[in-house]
Amino acid sequence: MQTGALIVAAGKSSRMGDFKPMLQLGSISIAQRVINNFRQAGISKVVVVTGYHADVLECHLASNNVVFLRNENYANTHMFDSVRIGLEYLKDKVDTVLFTPVDVPLFTAQTVTQMLSLGRPLVTPVCNGNPGHPILIRSTLIDSILSDDGKSGLKGAVDNCREPMYYLNVEDPGIIHLSLIHISEPTRQAEISYAVFCLKKKKT
Repeated sequence: MQTGALIVAAGKSSRMGDFKPMLQLGSISIAQRVINNFRQAGISKVVVVTGYHADVLECHLASNNVVFLRNENYANTHMFDSVRIGLEYLKDKVDTVLFTPVDVPLFTAQTVTQMLSLGRPLVTPVCNGNPGHPILIRSTLIDSILSDDGKSGLKGAVDNCREPMYYLNVEDPGIIHLSLIHISEPTRQAEISYAVFCLKKKKT
């Protein structure tokens, strides 16, 4: 068995004019950056749940050797429904799942490695008091998560597992959603570039 990564990229880019997963982040797209981060941490099995513009995104990522799953009802469901699709697929194939929405592309491979090294069933990274992604979930907890009614999203489902979440403090501002740096504004590309610069400076 192994560790799998689950990336949800099914929703509409409601807070921005462009298609979020395919926005350029340096020389590659946001979606490609997330995949690369997991690969750099040694995770080969990567699942991407698509929905909105699924054909376009799947074509864009065709050479990245990932598994595509679709939330055909993305317009009428929430992120947790897309997470369910990915977890259902992965639960018998891996020991551990690392989940993130596609709009968290700046986390480092070192953060992933730290999370895995703990050997804990539930782990959330925290930077400067702010929890972020990816979230680590042991596969033994997936059935419990899948059985949840989903009314409180993934957080509610995880809380109902009755397994305490471990919060790992990391020096990695990249665990935070890009939406928090206002990428919906016209200056989003400059802000993303600045975020990348700050992240690299933090690591040196």
